[in-house]
Amino acid sequence: MINWDVNKVIADCQRMYYGANDHNMTGWVNWPCKQDLYRVKFAVDEMLEKTGTFAGEEEWLREQEQQKIVRILKREM
Repeated sequence: MINWDVNKVIADCQRMYYGANDHNMTGWVNWPCKQDLYRVKFAVDEMLEKTGTFAGEEEWLREQEQQKIVRILKREM
C-alpha cells in the first residue's frame, strides 16, 4: 500500500523552504516557493481533517509536541 518515501516528501518541502529563504534571490523568486509550502500545508491540513483517529494517535502527537518544545528550548539556550 505505501508506495511513497516520506523522507523525499520532507526533502522536497525543505527545498521549498530554502527557496523561500534564499537571501541571494528576490521576493519574485522567494514568494512562489513559500506559496508552494502553503499549498502543501493546506492540502495536508484538509486530508488530516478528513482522516479518522487511530489508537495511539493522541500519545504519538503529544510525544511529537514534546520533542518540538525540546528543540525550541535548545535553540534558545
